[in-house]
Amino acid sequence: MVELSIIIPHYNACNLLIKLLKELSIQKTDEVEIIIVDDSKEQIIDEFKNIATVIHNNKRVGLSKARNMGIDIAKGKYIAFIDSDDMITNDYIEVLLNATKQRSEDVIIFNWADFNENIINRQPQNYAVWKAIYKKEICPRFYEEQWYNEDVFFQDELKKLKHTEYFIDRVLYIYNSNRVGSNMWERDNRWLNVKQ
Repeated sequence: MVELSIIIPHYNACNLLIKLLKELSIQKTDEVEIIIVDDSKEQIIDEFKNIATVIHNNKRVGLSKARNMGIDIAKGKYIAFIDSDDMITNDYIEVLLNATKQRSEDVIIFNWADFNENIINRQPQNYAVWKAIYKKEICPRFYEEQWYNEDVFFQDELKKLKHTEYFIDRVLYIYNSNRVGSNMWERDNRWLNVKQ
């Protein structure tokens, strides 16, 4: 049974995506599926078809539609969203799988760190969808006509739904607030194993 579906929309961040996929390949188990929705027609991503389902779009569809395409085919009990230019800690999957098996809440939220600002955001209140995972049965869809601030619509729709939440007091996600170059994760991997 798939516990966790990880949806990664991609557009013009191939080098960073490859670094992310290498980290995910180390952590992935049979209970996790990875879905990449590619708006860039980057064939090099196909090298990761052994660990991921790769969808290449003929034209750019935007982040909202790409995420919805991932939701449509996801088989997991929970859905996670990772942006292709961000990174995860080296216990991201382990911690989340433990939570999905031990908890029953609809939304599981966790801390995240800003790579460029050296800030840890605890009990985050921002709109970012990647700060949590969501039971597929209650996971809202994104408004496909919206190409900016897509997460706001998603979170507003989630608020309308009766749902339960659980918080994990660990940094699991590393946000790239200012994409500084394709070698950023090679240059500095201090966040991969965050000291809690």
